[in-house]
Amino acid sequence: METKYISECEIKKRLDISKCVHSIENMYKVMSTGAYTMGGSNANSHGMRISFARDDRQKNTYIAMPGWLGGEYNLAGLKWHGPNLRGAVEGTTTYTLILNEPNTGFPLAILPANDITTYRTAALSLYAAKLLKKDVYELGLIGAGRIHTAFIQGILQIYPNIKKIKVKGKSELGVAKLISEFKNNTNIEFLAVDSIEEAVKNSDIISINPGFDFDTLADMPIIRSRWLKENSLTICLSFVKFSDDFLINEAIKIADNYAMYESYLEEFGYPVYPKFSSLGSRFIDLVKEKRCAKDEIIDIFDILAGRKKELLQTNKPMVFSSGGMICEDIAVAYDLLKCDMVRK
Repeated sequence: METKYISECEIKKRLDISKCVHSIENMYKVMSTGAYTMGGSNANSHGMRISFARDDRQKNTYIAMPGWLGGEYNLAGLKWHGPNLRGAVEGTTTYTLILNEPNTGFPLAILPANDITTYRTAALSLYAAKLLKKDVYELGLIGAGRIHTAFIQGILQIYPNIKKIKVKGKSELGVAKLISEFKNNTNIEFLAVDSIEEAVKNSDIISINPGFDFDTLADMPIIRSRWLKENSLTICLSFVKFSDDFLINEAIKIADNYAMYESYLEEFGYPVYPKFSSLGSRFIDLVKEKRCAKDEIIDIFDILAGRKKELLQTNKPMVFSSGGMICEDIAVAYDLLKCDMVRK
């Protein structure tokens, strides 16, 4: 066997969002059989964190994401990323992925994984959209980073009838840069909007990814229930705030992997949401508080198994929590590199 090293430049050339969506679909088929494991006592942890002080009084935080994905992949893997500085500009965190032969531990591939992380995150959102939405004409984006660029590339392939895409970003320059990537799509109206409300209203799908760098819960994007269309889908990739009344009584609550958010409860302790403010963390707290039943939370495994269909057969707005799993990185990276890796 030999170890494959590949550059970020070569990875950029190979990445294709539609192929990444296919990788995520295959990954869930494998995970649905139980042939996977991640960290933590429930084998579904996102990853383990370490933090240490810097000379400039900031704090470096690194996260290690170990896992094994079986089936056609049968690979162990570890993604390691940091320093995850508060207030850092996009691109200052470095991701590294190692793919190992599971029985010997031999490193089959070692590769930079920033772009793989971007594409697998967008691909998970696109796969969820395919499962949950048939017709999409208007799209609203909160955040104008690289993940949403890849997301738009894929969404236009899946939903050719889209007529309008609205973008609310942190800066006019960032929004203009994202929109310029699609200047040749003359059949679609791209709009830079000034408020979250404008991005959300009348949208069939809303994707929220402005990041994780907020000092308080009040600083996070707040989505009002009155802005949401019936049967709309809001995909939450980063921190976001909904009212509890909306989540309990008015929303269809969906997660990429509910067990991963259960592991957050063990890691952070109750309440989880003030410490790590993903939508899935709020699901967990509401269940812990007995304000919502666990059976009211749907995840992709439920959908694939045909469970909880009655919860999806309403016109309520859907909210989807996406947290990121090492199994996604393994699937996308292996499908990207399988022609190059020697396995004997």
